[in-house]
Amino acid sequence: MAIMFGVLGPVRLRRGTRLAPAAGRMQSILLGVLLARVNGAVPVDVLIEAMWGAPDPRSAQRLQLHVHRLRRVLDDPDRLTFHRDAYRLRADADELDATRFELLVHDGRPESLREALRLWQGEPYQGLDVPLLTDEAARLTERRLAAEEDRYAAELAAGRATSVVTDLAELVRAHPLRERAHLLHVTALYEAGRRADALRAYRCARDALVVELGVEPGFELRALEARVLAGDPVTGWAGPAQLPKDVPAFVGRDDAMAAMAAAWARRAGPLVVAGTAGVGKTALAVRWAHRNRESFPDGQLYVDLHGFGPGRPLVPADVLAGFLRALGVPGAAAPTDPVELAARFRSLVHDRKVLVLLDNAHSVAQVRPLLPAGPDCFVVVTSRDSLAGLVARDGAARVDLDRLPPAEASDLVRRLVGARADAEHTAVGELVDRCARLPLALRIAAEAVGIRAGLRVTDVVADLDLDVLDATGDPGTDIRAVFSWSHRHLDDDAARLFRLMGRHPWDAPPDALGALAGFDGRTTRRALASLARAHLVEESAGGRFGMHDLLRAYAAEQQEPDAGAVRRLFAWYVRSAAAARFALIPQSPEIPMTGVPEGGSSFPDAAAALAWFDAERPVLVALVTSGRDDDLAWRLAAMLLTYFNIGKHWGDWLTTHEAALAAARRVGSELGEALVLNGLGVVHDDLAHDDEAVACHVGAEELYARVDAPHCSAWNLNNLGVVYDRLGRFDEAAAAHHKALDLFRSVGDQRGVGYSLNNLGDVYRQRGEYAAAETNLLLALALQTEVGEVDGLRYTYAHLADLYWDAGRPADAREWYDKGVTASFAAGDRWLAAKLLTRLAVLGHEPGDRLRQAHALFHEVGDTESADEVRELLLSAG
Repeated sequence: MAIMFGVLGPVRLRRGTRLAPAAGRMQSILLGVLLARVNGAVPVDVLIEAMWGAPDPRSAQRLQLHVHRLRRVLDDPDRLTFHRDAYRLRADADELDATRFELLVHDGRPESLREALRLWQGEPYQGLDVPLLTDEAARLTERRLAAEEDRYAAELAAGRATSVVTDLAELVRAHPLRERAHLLHVTALYEAGRRADALRAYRCARDALVVELGVEPGFELRALEARVLAGDPVTGWAGPAQLPKDVPAFVGRDDAMAAMAAAWARRAGPLVVAGTAGVGKTALAVRWAHRNRESFPDGQLYVDLHGFGPGRPLVPADVLAGFLRALGVPGAAAPTDPVELAARFRSLVHDRKVLVLLDNAHSVAQVRPLLPAGPDCFVVVTSRDSLAGLVARDGAARVDLDRLPPAEASDLVRRLVGARADAEHTAVGELVDRCARLPLALRIAAEAVGIRAGLRVTDVVADLDLDVLDATGDPGTDIRAVFSWSHRHLDDDAARLFRLMGRHPWDAPPDALGALAGFDGRTTRRALASLARAHLVEESAGGRFGMHDLLRAYAAEQQEPDAGAVRRLFAWYVRSAAAARFALIPQSPEIPMTGVPEGGSSFPDAAAALAWFDAERPVLVALVTSGRDDDLAWRLAAMLLTYFNIGKHWGDWLTTHEAALAAARRVGSELGEALVLNGLGVVHDDLAHDDEAVACHVGAEELYARVDAPHCSAWNLNNLGVVYDRLGRFDEAAAAHHKALDLFRSVGDQRGVGYSLNNLGDVYRQRGEYAAAETNLLLALALQTEVGEVDGLRYTYAHLADLYWDAGRPADAREWYDKGVTASFAAGDRWLAAKLLTRLAVLGHEPGDRLRQAHALFHEVGDTESADEVRELLLSAG
C-alpha cells in the first residue's frame, strides 16, 4: 500500500487513502524531524533535544518507545533504521510533499508551479514549535513565496495579466518588503491596461521600502517605472511562437523549399508564395517556418489575413495591434493611428530575428504596412494573387506554387490512407486526377477513406464521380465534388450547421452558431464535434469556430431552406449586445425588442461585457453595415453607443450609425431613427463637428416628441446641452439641461438626474455664477454617492475641480482632479483621464509625470491633436 508523508501543513502520514491516526505531540515531532532530514542520519541526541529539550536518564528509552510506535504505522519497518547512534527515515521523492514540491519548482513550467503550490495545506510543520523545524519551516516558506512569484511571472509571460492582478495585490499586502512581488504587481497592472494604477503601485512600493528599510527601490523596479512611463513593453521579449501546427504527411516541394531558403539567405526583401486555391501555399510556408524556426530566436508571428473568402480582409492596423500585443506591448499602450502602429512595430523588431508569416493576403496594400525593416527579420506572404507590386517596389522574391506532380500527389494519398492504398494503384491515380492534384482536396478525400475501416479508395472515386457538378476539368469543380462527398456523410444536424455557416463570413462562438441553426446547446456542441472530426471546421482561440475559405464558399453554395437563419444569428448578437450594454450601464433607457427572438449571452460584470464587445467588434460592425436586416441593424447600432463612447472607437461609431440611420429610415422606425441620431450627435460632438452634432440632437428631439419616449428624450437633451455648453451657447445649454432634468425626474432615473445637475453646474460655472454652480455640483455628488452611481462621478469630480480652479482655489482643484482621474480609469475612460491629468500638470502637480501619462493616453484613444498639445507643454516644461 502506497505511503505518503506530509510536512507542508501539519505533519501527517497517509497509507493509501487513509490518514494514519495522530499519536500525540511527541510522535509528530519525531516524524517531523526525521522528515526534515529525510534519507539522512539524525543522531539520537538531536532527536532527544527536539522532543524534550535537555536529556535525562530516561530519554533514550522514551525515544525507543516512540520509534517503535512509528514503525508500527509505517508500511515497512525497514523504512526507519538505526545505525551508529542515529536514525534514518527513507522516503522516495514522490512520497514526501516537500521533496515533490522542490522538484516541481525546479521544473519551472507554469503547470508544474501550479501543481507545486497545490501541495500546501497550511504552514510547514504547523503547530510544532521546535527550533530545528522552525528553521526548516522558514526555508520552505521562503521557497513557497519564490514559487508563487515564479508562477505569477509565468502567467504574465503567457499574457494572463488580468487574471493575476488581484492575487498579486494580496501578495504585496502580505509581504510589503518583497521587491519582486512589487515588480510583478506593477507589471500585471500595466499589462492589464491599468497604467495609472501601475504607477500608483510603484509609488506605494517605493514608500514601503524607504519608510521600513531606508533604501530606494532596486534597479529592476526603477527601470520598470521608466518603461511604464514611456509606454514600452515590460515583460521582456517573450518570443512569440504563433506558427500553426505543422502539416502532417507533407510530401515533395523540394524545389520550392530550396527557393525559400535562397530568399532567406539573400535577405533582399519579403518572399511571396503564390498559387491557386488549395494548392498548399500555407502548408509549404508553415513547413519551411517550422524547419527554420531556430533562425528566428526572437519569435515567429503569424496571421491569416482573410484575403480571399466571403468575409472582409483584415485591416493592417488591426493586424499590427495584434502583433504589438504578441511582442509585449499592452493593448492600452499601443498607438491607434495606423502610421504610428506600423512605426512602433518596425521599431520593436528592428534589431530582432523575427519571422513574420502573412497568410492568405489579398493585396499589396494589405501587406506593405506589415513589413518590418530590420535586416534579420524575414517576411513570408502567401496569396492567390501574384502581388507583383511587392516584387517591383519592395524587392520581394516569389515562388509560384503549382499543383503537385502526379507521383508526389499519389505519395501523399498513400501516406494519408496507409496500406489500403498499396493494393489500389489504379484507384489512387484516379483519385489524384479527380482532385486535380490539389493537396487540400486530396487530404479531404483521404480523410474520407481513413475514417471508415471498410471503405476502399475505389469506393471514394466512384462516389466522387456521382458528385461531379461540371465535367470541365476545372480544379474548383473537382474540389467541389470532394467537399460534396464529405458533406453528404455528415449527420443531419452537422450537415445543416455546415451549410448555414457558409452564410456567416466570420468565426463565431458556439452559442451564436446554435442561434444560426436554431439548435440548443447540446445539439450545437455535437454538430461542431462532428464537423471538427471531419476537418470541416476549425476551433480558433477563445473557443470560436470557423472554416477554410474554400469550404465556406462551398457551404454558401448549398441550398439550406431556412430563411430565418441569418435573422436568428443577427438577433443573437442584438440580444447579446443589449445584455453587455446593461452590464456596462444598468440604468440605460430600454430599447424595445418587439419581434426580436430570445437568446444571447449574459455577462457577470462590466469587464466581461467590455471584453465581449472588444472580441466581437468586427462582427458587430459587419452586421450593422451588411444590409441584411434593417430592423435589427438600427437596434444593434443603438446598443453599441455606450461601448463606442467608452472606447472612443470613432471610425466604427460613425460607420455603424450612418448605416443604421439609413436602415431605420427604410423600415420607417422613428424611434430607431431618433436613437441613432442621438448616437451620431455624440460622436460628432467628440470630433468637434459642431453643426452636425447640433442637427443630429435637434432632429432626434423632434422624433422623440412624436413617439413619446421621455426617457430617451431626456438623454438626448442632456447630450444636446453638452454640445451647446462646448460651443459657449450657455442659455441654450441651461434650457436643454433643465428640460432633461424634469424628464429624468418624471421617469425616476436618478443617474440621469445626477448628470443633469452636474451639467447645469458646469454651465453656471462658465457663466461665472460660482455659488449656483457649487450648489448643483454638490447636489449631483450627494445623489450619485447615495445611489452608487459611479459612472457619472468622474464628470462631477472634473467639474468641481474646474469650478475651484476658476474660483481661485487651486488646492481644492487638485484634490478633485485627482479623484476625477481615478474615477475615469475605473470607468475605462482614458480620454477624460488624460484631460484631467493635463489640468493637474498645468496646476504644477507632478507636471512631468502627468504630462507623459496624458500624452500616452491621448495617443491610445487616437486624439492626436490633444497629444500634440500635451507634447508642446512637455517641451516648454523642459
